[in-house]
Amino acid sequence: MKGSFTVIFYGGGYGDDLETLVILDSEGDEYTLEPYVPDFDLVIKKGVPAGEALKEAEKFINFHPSFRRSQLSRILDKTGRVIAYELRPLYRPITFGVSDVLDVNYWPKEGGKVKVTIKLIPSIERLKLPGGLDGPAGGN
Repeated sequence: MKGSFTVIFYGGGYGDDLETLVILDSEGDEYTLEPYVPDFDLVIKKGVPAGEALKEAEKFINFHPSFRRSQLSRILDKTGRVIAYELRPLYRPITFGVSDVLDVNYWPKEGGKVKVTIKLIPSIERLKLPGGLDGPAGGN
């Protein structure tokens, strides 16, 4: 990772907030990543040097008691060029049944904009319902 980034911190609003992710959007290219999430769930910092951006991202995602490790992924344009990075938390599988609880998609739009959708995978979303999987709102 080189250069400076717009760092998009998503989630992390409460102690059990599993919908937590950081996007490191490369500055100086023709792409702008735009999360399709409520503004109150976002903090955006511009002009952050690569090393500092990654350090802040790591610190932001590792607060959950079931945090196991982070996963850094490249976000590529259709030519295979890196336009951003994503840092997501992976959790202990014993806690949620899976390590990766997020479903994140990147949708290229006109004018270099990239729409980002972030949500929990269905099995984890069902756990958040009153009663979990076995209660009146659950799946059984």
